[in-house]
Parts: sequence; C-alpha cells; structure tokens
Amino acid sequence: MSIKEKIIKDLQAGPVKYKKLQSRYKATKKFFLAMEELYREGKITERNGYIHLVQPKEKKKNTDPSLMEGTVVKLTENFGFVRVAELEKDVFVSGKYMMGAVPGDQVLVKRMRSASRDLEGEIKEITKEKTNLVGIVTNVGRYISVQLKECQYVVMKAENHAPVVLDDIVLIDVTNRGTSHSRLGCVIKSVIGTVSSSQKAVQVLLAEKNVQTEFPQTVISEARKVIANTDLQAEFAKRTDLRYMPIFTIDSASTKDIDDAISIEKTEKGFRLGVHIADVSFYVKGSSEVDKTAYDRGTSIYFGDSVIPMLPKEYSNDVCSLNENSDRLAFSCFINLDSKGVITNYKFEKTVIRSRVKGVYSEINSILAGDISDEMKEKYSPVWRQIFVMKELFDLLRARRVRRGSMDIESDEAYIIFDEKGKAVDIKKRERGLSEMIIEEFMLCANNCAANLGKKANLPFVYRIHQEPDAEKLYTLKENLGRIGLSLTQDKNKSLQQAMSELLDKTRGTNLQNIVHKQVLRSQSKAKYSPDPIGHFGIVLEDYAHFTSPIRRYADLAIHRILSEYVAGANMEKMTKRFGKFAPNRAQQASNTELVAMTVERDATDIYKAEIMADHIGEVFTGTVSGVMSYGIYVVLENTVEGLVHISLLDMFNPILQEGYSLSCAISGETFKIGDVVSVKVIGTDILNGNVDFAMADTEIIDTPKTPKTKQRKSTEKRFEKEKGRKSPKKTKYRR
Repeated sequence: MSIKEKIIKDLQAGPVKYKKLQSRYKATKKFFLAMEELYREGKITERNGYIHLVQPKEKKKNTDPSLMEGTVVKLTENFGFVRVAELEKDVFVSGKYMMGAVPGDQVLVKRMRSASRDLEGEIKEITKEKTNLVGIVTNVGRYISVQLKECQYVVMKAENHAPVVLDDIVLIDVTNRGTSHSRLGCVIKSVIGTVSSSQKAVQVLLAEKNVQTEFPQTVISEARKVIANTDLQAEFAKRTDLRYMPIFTIDSASTKDIDDAISIEKTEKGFRLGVHIADVSFYVKGSSEVDKTAYDRGTSIYFGDSVIPMLPKEYSNDVCSLNENSDRLAFSCFINLDSKGVITNYKFEKTVIRSRVKGVYSEINSILAGDISDEMKEKYSPVWRQIFVMKELFDLLRARRVRRGSMDIESDEAYIIFDEKGKAVDIKKRERGLSEMIIEEFMLCANNCAANLGKKANLPFVYRIHQEPDAEKLYTLKENLGRIGLSLTQDKNKSLQQAMSELLDKTRGTNLQNIVHKQVLRSQSKAKYSPDPIGHFGIVLEDYAHFTSPIRRYADLAIHRILSEYVAGANMEKMTKRFGKFAPNRAQQASNTELVAMTVERDATDIYKAEIMADHIGEVFTGTVSGVMSYGIYVVLENTVEGLVHISLLDMFNPILQEGYSLSCAISGETFKIGDVVSVKVIGTDILNGNVDFAMADTEIIDTPKTPKTKQRKSTEKRFEKEKGRKSPKKTKYRR
C-alpha cells in the first residue's frame, strides 16, 4: 500500500491533526510529497489545523431544459461571464446572481430576459468547484486575507494559518460556496512566495489551470510493462512491411516526439504520397491507466522551451516516436494524386516503417533554396530526389488551396530565447519556412482523407470542424475595416473565404497586417471537435479531421482507434456499439482540453515577454497601434510584444473613442488610430500577469518604479488603479 493510500485510509475514520499525521509518518520527504499530491488532486483539505478527507459530491443530473451547463470565465466587481459550449457568446451574469461562483467553477445557468443584452443569465447551481485558485496575500496578523488573482475585488479570510508575508502568492481552495462573494472563505494549500521570475509565474499558471506536470508511477509502470511484453516481431509479420521505402521525417532539430513521416514518388498519372503516422493506438489501449491520463490531459502543452506531454516519455520519445533508423509501427495513409494535385484515391493500412533520415526544417529549407553543402548532401542522400518531388507536389497543392480561398492568417508566433538558468532573455518572431509549409500541406491531405473515409463509411467519428462567422461578427468586421479604409468585397463569383483571403494578402507585410489579420481572426468561429461532419470554413474543406498527431492529441488517438477497427474489417454493428458514445464524448473532451492548452501556451508566452521587457525598462521602441480602448492604446512591437499606454499618460481630456478605430482629443488635437506607427518607452512590467506598460517616447515619467526590474511593479499599479487587473488582448493561434 502506497503512503498516499495509507493517509487516505487514516482519514476515512475522521479528521486528523496535521501535526499528528506528520509525527505518524516521521515527516519524511515521501510524506510531504504525498500530502502535496493529495492536496493538488483535491482529495484532502485543511481546516483549523485538522486534515479532512474530501468526500466527492454526487453530481446531480440536469433534468431542467432551461438550465445550461457552463464555466465561469470572468469575474469583475459587479458582474461575471459564463461560457456555454453550444453558444457563440458568453452569458452575462449580474453580481447578485453569481452565487459566489469564481472563475473556473462549473455551473448551471438559466437564461433571463434582458432589454440591454442578447445573453443574460442567472447561476442556479455550482456543480463543480474550481480548485487550486491563485491568491495574493493582502493581510497578515491575527488572520490572513487573500485577494483572488482573477478578481481583485474578492478578498477572503483564510481559515488556516500558513508561513506567509504580504504579497505572497498562494494556492487556495474556496470555502462557503453558494452565497455571495462577500461571504467566501478559503484554505491556503501551498505557498509559492513572491513571483519575480518567469519560472515562478509559469509555476503559478500551471497550478491555477490544474495542469499536471508529472505522471503517476502507476502510469509509468504500466507503459514500461506494455513495452517489455510486446512481441514486435510477431506484430511486424501481421503488417505491410515498408522498411524498404525511402521514408523520412521533417521536424525541428529539438523535436523528440516525432509522430509523422512521409514518402513520395512520381507516378505515370501524378504522385503517390505516403503519410506514415506513429501507431500509438497499438500501445495505448482503451481504459488503460495511460489512456485515462491521456484522456484527462487531452493534448501535449508546448510553451517556451518546455513541453508537458500527453503520454509518458516511454511512449512519446521512444517506441512511438518515429526515430531515425528504428523499426516502428505505423498507421499509413497512401494518397494518389493526379498531375494537377487532385486526390484521386487513398488507402489506410497498418505498417512497419524505418525512417531513413531525421530531417530538420532549417536544413531542408537551405537545400530547397540552393544552399547545399557536401555535408548536407551526404546526410540527405537516401531521400535526396524525394525532397524535390516533395516541393513539386507542394506547389500544386498550395495553388489549389489558394484558389479555393483557404485563409492564411499570420499569428505572430513568438520564439523565446532562454539563458542557461532558464530566464527568458530575448524574443524573435517565428518565421515559417518552406519545408514547414510543405509538411503542413501533406498533413492536410491525410487529415482530409481520414475525414472523408469516416463520412463515406458513416463511421462514428471525431471531426475537426470550423463553422462560418455569424452575421454579427461579420458586420463588426466590415465596420472596423471601413474605418481604416478597407473593405471586404464579395460578389456572386467569390466566396466569403476568397474575399477574406484577398484581404489578408493585401495587408500582408504592411503596418496594417497585425491589425487586419487579428480582426479577421476575431470574426471567426472557434474551431473545435465534433461527431458531425460539418466541414472546415477556414481551409475550405468539406471533410477534415485530426489524424496525424496521436502522440500529442487525444482526438487523433481516438480516430486511430476507430479507423483501426474499420481497416481490420469490423462491421457497422460492432463499430456503432463500440464507438457510438465514444466519438461524441472524445470530441467534447478534446475541445475542452484544447482550450486549456491554448490558454496556458498563450499566457506563458506573455509571462516570458514581460520578463524579457523587464530588462529594457526606459528603452524606446518603434511599434504599431494595435488596439484602442477608453482606458488607453495598445502598441505591438516588431518582436510581437504588446503593451498598454494608459490614458493617464496620453495627455487627453475627455477622449473620444471610435471603437475599433481611433482615440482622439478635441482639445489637444491628439489622435491615435489603428495602424499608426509610434515610438514608445517601456516603463513597467508585471511578470505574474504577463503585462507590459508603455508610455509615449517623449512622455516624462515622474514616478518610475524603483523596485528591481523583475519585481512586480507598484507605482504603475497605483496610477492604473481603475484598470488594475486588466490583461492585454491575447493573440489566439489559428488552429486548424
């Protein structure tokens, strides 16, 4: 019996004093680790010095059709917002109807009639409480007060004592739910301390999002046991052997979880493209411990120079990774295309492959650009001819995608550079080379074929869908474009996607690129997973799914399971029985976990940017006005860092806001418009929240912060008191 199990068994008899437990287990390192893990998992809590076992609440089934399930996503002093999966907009909830709910709580919300809002509601029940909330200590004395990081107006009294000082960051669980925010209390679970580095801030972020960074020992043990007991030679004999083929991978030099490889050849009628994907479903069986963990995680999370994998490294970096010169099990999609790049037919089959070369994006880009060394020729000699055939097919596929209006939205993805101690020290705009685009195009082909097979065979399936923008978002986009002298022109011979694509191309490389591409992105519906083949608006495909990354996305692993059964000859009755409920459940879970991963990746990047800019306080940069608000203007620099110039630093009296376009002052004549090029000075950073503060370059700042550069700024917070807690608009990757 593990120490965790022993502790739980002790607590089943009733609460136990913490000191007594500590003495019972001799305060060993294993004891503290077990306690920390039990806190993190929400299985125990502490009240008045006693450790209590948390009894799981039985979830009530929602039988009231007027109630919608949602998650609280924002909380202010007077209102909050609830996100409901099936609704395009978040539901506005007045403070008196919030029931003391905090961001992250899952709730039942009832829609209310409203004269001023499209979607207004009332929280009727908190069905699942968010744990691991982040708080800031605001009082230490007879009692400890903790302010909720997500909402500065919620201040709670801690029910337990902890070794804290003012401004410490702590992890808490909220108590006394279901009344009002003024009556909430909390239990301090752990003390993180002062956040003065990106490493600490990311630690807070991961804890706040309940992201598990380690795998339980049971999962690692199970993976090792499966690998040890696998008879690969017997499995090879059952599969199509492709080890004779010139198959190769192309990834970043640092990639360890390689889940796709390609082969390509010219034929009499055109091309034969092979997309060979790691056969993760062979190793990870449904309902196994590894599968349960992968389902909970939903996706690998990549940020900075780190990755939190969906699968343990025994799978992700070893037997499932298509490593060079290693025999690997694969699920291959062979695609025949004609001389114009049109798919004529395809076939899925279970295979065994051996990658000849671990290709690197930068090296392939050099080869295609004609910058060829003898060393490069030697390394890529087994697949040299294929590299140029690959480029030939890409040109055809790319031209077809452009003609149908597929949108190529620039996301200004950042590449963070770290020093040897893990501190973020520099940032560059990540450039997408030719080989990256080639691999993306080939993966689109395989994903298209997987979805087409699912639809044609009428299989229970997990599709990747993207619906067209709703009328309101489209109207807002056209209005905002008109204010900067642009238009979205569409006629009977041009689809909406083609019109948007032309607009994106027109502004690419100009000072309006960031603004227009962001506006178009905001007009889009969210791409998500669905059991229904609705199609993908953005890339203009009727059939689309995610098949090519089962090491890092659970949706792909789910599709592999479904297609594996189909390829093996399972009849429809068996397919429906096994996957009828499986497909919609996995689609919903994959959509939910993708949102968490996107938030973590985005927020972590902002944290790194704030740490980098902390070393540049007082320096002047050239940027472009990217947003205008009543409280100031946002400016984005060439290196993708975006910061706020607060209204108090703009010398404006009663400024006039033309939303989405300009902020102007009739008295001074000062006007700031979207797309204006301006010079700004860095005056402060907030690493914890990933914020950067600017002033115009010629503004004299009297109260420049005197705290160390990496400390959370104080004086700027006082000046911005009304807007305290705001965050910069986030850049959302356009995930296909």
